Amino acid sequence: MYKTIKIAEEAYDEAKELSRELEQKKKITGVFNVNLSTAVSYAITKTLEHLRKRDAFLTAAGTWKDIDGDALTSDIYRARSLSRRKVAI
Repeated sequence: MYKTIKIAEEAYDEAKELSRELEQKKKITGVFNVNLSTAVSYAITKTLEHLRKRDAFLTAAGTWKDIDGDALTSDIYRARSLSRRKVAI
């Protein structure tokens, strides 16, 4: 089902430019005929993907705030100094 939407003239021109670039560079795998609606759909999908990744990154921010950095660093260096190889007798 198609819906009609109103966009600014500048946004329309940018969508047409994106459509031309996608057609030239064949960036969408499996799509051989890129038209304006495909370009708009591609742009929306990529933007949503970017926003979701950004939200996931921001959600993870601050989760290590209650960890003692000095103790963690010393544990890492102590673990690295232990030999894990079997010694031949």
